[in-house]
Amino acid sequence: MVSGYLSRQTKEWGLNILNGVHSHAMESALEGRILAGRLKEDDKKIVRDLTKSKVHPINILINLKSKRQHGMTNIKQVYNERKQIWKSNRGDKTSLQFLISKLEEHNYAYFSITQSESTTIEDIFWAHPTSIKLFNNFPTVLVMNSTYKTNMYKMPMFEIVGVTSTDLTYSVGFGFVTHEKEENFVWFLQMMRKLLKSKMNMPMVVVTDRDMSLMKAVANVFPKNYAMNCYFHVQIFFKQR
Repeated sequence: MVSGYLSRQTKEWGLNILNGVHSHAMESALEGRILAGRLKEDDKKIVRDLTKSKVHPINILINLKSKRQHGMTNIKQVYNERKQIWKSNRGDKTSLQFLISKLEEHNYAYFSITQSESTTIEDIFWAHPTSIKLFNNFPTVLVMNSTYKTNMYKMPMFEIVGVTSTDLTYSVGFGFVTHEKEENFVWFLQMMRKLLKSKMNMPMVVVTDRDMSLMKAVANVFPKNYAMNCYFHVQIFFKQR
């Protein structure tokens, strides 16, 4: 038990030990303790270099463990350091401003829509230059779906994937949506359609899950194509019946 106090004379803090006896046995290991597992400056440099080289966090931790066999660093501290790296790279820009700056730096095609009477972006869609070339060569079959709030922004991320003539897949484009409603998906598909140079070369088969808003949007933007549900969701539908 300890007691802290501020001296009226010196205006400095002091500490009194009321009971210096531990009420429990000392831990045999310090694993999991924040101070024991903190990253040293050399470790932080390793994390920065490996992060820049696109190394996964778990492999960064393995690298650190191999250099310090008795180190107490855990995966959470690696993630925290990576977060600080991204924050410093972003500077005074917001996450969205930083994203747009990178899209422009690497010549991505991107479209965004803002709230009425506001400059706040609601939805944003982007595509890599190579993806656009592949999309114009292989637009026949598309697969599209949303991941449900598994990113740091807690927003659905919409992804469109194409299929080549050799049965290989490629990413057409990505985007964040504020709402998974028909009008949001219609806007996304319209922006994607802008990437096609020939209006005669449209998608013929679109595979989705059983999201009714997405299915209606596909029928709205591509009324002549074949809309299909993925095999997994078809199985679930019949099991529920």
